[in-house]
Amino acid sequence: METSDNPQRKKMFLDIPNAAELAGFSIRHFRRVIEEERIPIVQIGRKFFILGRDFENWQETRRDKH
Repeated sequence: METSDNPQRKKMFLDIPNAAELAGFSIRHFRRVIEEERIPIVQIGRKFFILGRDFENWQETRRDKH
């Protein structure tokens, strides 16, 4: 869900497969990461999403650990 008025704006919602790919993990492993690190997820209908800001926050904390 991107806006056309600001091409630099990040996606507001990431589905689990896309978030896993961006993180460099398999979908199965990333689901485990979500559960263990308590990354907030949102269910819309039958699908689950991660808010873009939550994904970015998780990436920042991950960088800080390494």
